[in-house]
Amino acid sequence: MAATHNFFDTLDQVISDGAERRLGQLHTSNERLDGRQIRVEGQDLIHFGSCSYLALERHPALTAGVVDAVQRYGTQFSSSRTFMSLGLYEELETLLGEMFNRPVIATATTTLGHQSSLPVIVGDDDAVILDQQVHASVQTAAQLLKARGVETHVVRHNRMDALERKLLQLKAKKRHIWYLADGVYSMYGDCAPMAKLLELLDRHEQFHCYIDDAHGVGWAGKFGRGYALSQMPLGPDGQPREQHERMVVAVSLNKSFAAAGGALVLPNEAMRQRIRNCGPTLIFSGPIQPPMLGAAVASAKLHLSEALPVMQAELADKVAYCQQTMDELGLPQIGVSGAPLFFVPAGLPRIVYNIVHRMKAEGFYCNTGVFPAVPMRNGGVRFTINRELSKADIRSMLERLRHHYPLALAEEGQTEERFKKDFRFCGLDRTLQAPIERVEEPTANALKIRSFDSIAELTPDQQGRWDQRFADRGPMSVATLLELEQAFANPDAPREHLDFRYVEIEDEQGALVLAAHYVVGLVKEDMFAKVEVSEKVEAIRAGGDPDFLVSKAVVLGSPLSVGEHLFLDREHPRWAEALSELTGLLQTVKEECGATQVFLRDFPRGADKALERRMLELGYFEFGLPDMMVIDDLRWADRQDYLSRLSSKYRYNVRKEAIAHEERFEVLVGDEDPAAPLDEAELRRCYELYCQVHAGGLQINVFRLPYAVFAAMARHADFDVLRFRLTDEPQRGTVAVMFSYVGPTRYSALIVGFDKAIVRSHKVYKQALFRTVERAHALGSASLNLAFTAELEKKKLGARPRPTCAYVMLDDTFSASVLEAV
Repeated sequence: MAATHNFFDTLDQVISDGAERRLGQLHTSNERLDGRQIRVEGQDLIHFGSCSYLALERHPALTAGVVDAVQRYGTQFSSSRTFMSLGLYEELETLLGEMFNRPVIATATTTLGHQSSLPVIVGDDDAVILDQQVHASVQTAAQLLKARGVETHVVRHNRMDALERKLLQLKAKKRHIWYLADGVYSMYGDCAPMAKLLELLDRHEQFHCYIDDAHGVGWAGKFGRGYALSQMPLGPDGQPREQHERMVVAVSLNKSFAAAGGALVLPNEAMRQRIRNCGPTLIFSGPIQPPMLGAAVASAKLHLSEALPVMQAELADKVAYCQQTMDELGLPQIGVSGAPLFFVPAGLPRIVYNIVHRMKAEGFYCNTGVFPAVPMRNGGVRFTINRELSKADIRSMLERLRHHYPLALAEEGQTEERFKKDFRFCGLDRTLQAPIERVEEPTANALKIRSFDSIAELTPDQQGRWDQRFADRGPMSVATLLELEQAFANPDAPREHLDFRYVEIEDEQGALVLAAHYVVGLVKEDMFAKVEVSEKVEAIRAGGDPDFLVSKAVVLGSPLSVGEHLFLDREHPRWAEALSELTGLLQTVKEECGATQVFLRDFPRGADKALERRMLELGYFEFGLPDMMVIDDLRWADRQDYLSRLSSKYRYNVRKEAIAHEERFEVLVGDEDPAAPLDEAELRRCYELYCQVHAGGLQINVFRLPYAVFAAMARHADFDVLRFRLTDEPQRGTVAVMFSYVGPTRYSALIVGFDKAIVRSHKVYKQALFRTVERAHALGSASLNLAFTAELEKKKLGARPRPTCAYVMLDDTFSASVLEAV
């Protein structure tokens, strides 16, 4: 089966890269922890990565609660809560009920709380709208709803206008509309616009909110109820309103609470009991164990005591001091909110890694906030403030950050202009007060970069070199590209119009290091989505929104080409530099053309780890494509020799499904038969057969090729056209066609068309593939590229899968989030 993209492939790549750089998956080696300092790999670091904002983990009351509970109840109470709960649970939920003045269920983790509540409270006739940046644990729980058939949507982060538009669209057909968001967002530290959400709740009776306030509880609000509930407006009596009757709040009993587990704060007892009865993870998962239940009970009592406001004020003073110092030093920031979580924007992951490495060398541990937690170009340094840190710690860290920040950006080639463009949509509070002083590289031996808008702009010598470098890579010769430039040059049809561009990069001696052609045009963002997802997307497009998930992209190669589109001399010592220049050029083109992504396609997957690592440094993640199907060796003596090379199972299949039916077909090669010329009418018939296949071809969902492309292939000598007619039904005319490209030693099958009415009964597609193999052999080709999809049918003919990937740069992850929700 073809290898296709999996989010976990990307996650594995990014996390592995961070771990190799010693910035992730680390361990402390302290004998004891004091909440301020950690020891990592032999180095003492001031810890600016702790989410224990109130620093209660070493509070005597909590440690005493643990000791008492473990001495009285042991290390675990192993029972589903459906059957039995330890008495401490009842005490904890009673105390939490006092804290929040609402019914509460304690859960083993906040994540399990989401998975227990959302499937129960969201009905099949409801709809769900997720904020783009809602925590991953909420998104995972929402997938349970989607699997059940609940309609799900995504809106851009904190865009209340988009939320209300979607709400109005759904009101007429849905019982309830649930909005899933965070109180305090875990990366940027910005907050949900609670006042606007409460206004929407008051105006729309069908509207419900589910707020994950894991990062807001403890340090904010009366009794530490959290940021979301602290934003309730004042009522007629001058006191803050209680939790809205259509709002559910999920909180963490970790972080500020310093215990374990989570809790669901519910608007009424009926909902609490329904979740208690039906919540999947409350039935099938284990409970919070006695030692940490003891800590949670102690923490709840502490939150209800007079000690909490003192600790909240102490933390708030340090958070305000941190903000004041950042303002004074002029450090840029996203999401100024008053939360003890800060984010200093930087850009690509490599820039963030540079800064964090520098801070680590200075004795400070900060987090990396990088893709996929944030968009690829919107990474930054994430740090937190907790009560154990001193103001001297905070100032010292920020002063060193202010020192290293511009140096790291300059070292990595980040300019102020580039920085502002990268973060123009992120709520950037300020840019760096002092300009970034770029590190100037010596120019004497600079690489020479040449860009062209047409392949015709190359000199004859350059054209000859181009053809030599791209021989046997598919339809990428100078003559072919000239034809394709014209075929895609229809400005009146935006979906058929492509701008062809070319780049060559040479060293100081004129040796070619890199060359490529690429196009700029509209693409479907569900191009490689699952078929069932593309079916839903196409239904939305057909239903009145033709531009849904359609955007402009910069794509390596052209829609007709398959194969290695990038010539890169990997033996050249400056290949990585050349690659950097290419990506910089493509980023500029993307911005000038208003594109949202760069898609570098058709690389051998897993074959070049150095290239993979370099692409990640440049901001491109690996994206798995379907396998390329290739027959590497066509050098057989005759058909019997060919068949002998297949497995017995595949040999039987070819004989039964292809050879046994070959007499039913007449095969016409190009325009060789005067009785059946490849004239305008015949070419239109071939195009119509292609359109039939395209209409159902959602495995790779692309726009239909224009007719002009087929006209170009028909008249160009390097293309081979096979037409198939039925010998016993000549009146049907052509029932199948295969357009291929003939290189010096490689034959590339590109486009197939067939009459779908008879494709199964007459095994038309199998015949077209089999005859294509024989045609490639007859022309003396050494190998055959059968492109993507239909892997099993191609394997039967002797093709072998080649794992293939692309490297992708996205402006943001919104479209991916929308696809995930469709």
